[in-house]
Amino acid sequence: MIVCPINPPTSGGFFLFAPVKVTRNYQFVNWSRNHSCRPGYYYQPGTENEIADILARHSRIRLVGSGHSWNDICLTDEAMVNLDRYNRILHIDKTNGTVTVQAGIKLWQLNEALDREGLALANLGSIARQSIAGAISTGTHGTGIGYKILGSQILQLSIILPDGTKVTLHHEKDRELFDLCIVNLGALGVISEVTLRVVPAFSLRDHTFVMHYEEAARYISEMIYEHDHIKMWWLPHTEYLVVYTYNRTDEPPNDSRFRQWFFDELLSVHFYRILRYIGNLHRPWRKPINRLLLKSFSRPLRRIEKSYNVFNVPEPPLHRETEWAFDLSHTHRLLLEYKDLIDNGPHHLNFIQEIRFTQADTYALSPCYNRHTVWLGAYNADNRGWQKLLGDFQQLALKHDGRPHWGKEFTVNSSYLQAHYPRWDDFKKLMLQWDPAGKMQNEYIKKIFYLTT
Repeated sequence: MIVCPINPPTSGGFFLFAPVKVTRNYQFVNWSRNHSCRPGYYYQPGTENEIADILARHSRIRLVGSGHSWNDICLTDEAMVNLDRYNRILHIDKTNGTVTVQAGIKLWQLNEALDREGLALANLGSIARQSIAGAISTGTHGTGIGYKILGSQILQLSIILPDGTKVTLHHEKDRELFDLCIVNLGALGVISEVTLRVVPAFSLRDHTFVMHYEEAARYISEMIYEHDHIKMWWLPHTEYLVVYTYNRTDEPPNDSRFRQWFFDELLSVHFYRILRYIGNLHRPWRKPINRLLLKSFSRPLRRIEKSYNVFNVPEPPLHRETEWAFDLSHTHRLLLEYKDLIDNGPHHLNFIQEIRFTQADTYALSPCYNRHTVWLGAYNADNRGWQKLLGDFQQLALKHDGRPHWGKEFTVNSSYLQAHYPRWDDFKKLMLQWDPAGKMQNEYIKKIFYLTT
């Protein structure tokens, strides 16, 4: 571990050098528009010194990237820090396969820059709008039982602590602390620089097809080991799952621009939004609409495309979302019980439900800690009935010892979380050690860690 102080560029007044970008009484609304706040100060620093100066000036600070969390993790009434201006690529080492970046860089920016250098990240999630810091802090994941959460690609990271000290951790030399800091919820300080492992750019062979729901549930535990990456989509109130299998290949991309425009933009974005709007006019229409949408997948898709273009999907319409991580061994029973919950309950869902898979890891607050994982979420593009759906899904999740995705909606208490994360107390101890004054805390952090100060 490397520890060094950062000297803020202030002297009694405000900033000695070019002032940090700051907005007073900023109106923040998260991506899904279900949470908002008005922090007194909204900062966009461009240097570590500016970050340290902000930390020195305020007693309550929260971090925000793209606001792509569905809960109140970012909210504050004092100081909010956004790192969009702290987003440079600092170094690319092709020989050793690494890239070092500032923490505010967006995943889509990093994907495109790496591609120009003939490089890529080995695994990605579905959305590329998040900053690397936000993706790390909330345990963002992709899919593939041979791959861990996105944070597993990090070799070294630096965190500026609330007292202005910069701590740099290496994934091997500082394994104990490193594993505590990867999924950190923005509660330890401000992530500054990140070094990630990268691989030569590669393509994915995408085979997408429809499979009967019960058959897929029966065989999925075998199928996940037959492909590099696999995920499934369920259009609720139908009897079939859409299965996506991705396998690495050295063959060049063959996906046509017309197919991408027609299916990935016109149908998947615009037509889907129109049908969702129609379904909102009269909720019982959603069942036949979902059956109509399923027909668009009736012909199997076979294509080869650049990896990040396959992993990342078009940005979805606004919706509510919860997602939980479960032990992989629960997959068959979990999928059948979830379908029964929706089919035989009062819910009329108008959004794709996603199932993904990741490998076990050793990061203290990772939902995949020490167990191979199936991820199952409940999604709906409608506030009506959402709280009922969230409650019903959460009861199913608790029954199967689920762990919630930190960036999505959940209501479980601290005692449940403590019981389901073996290193919960270790993280809490480190958080209170590095931030004894609670500078990085907000109501979200206080709630899940049962803090009263």
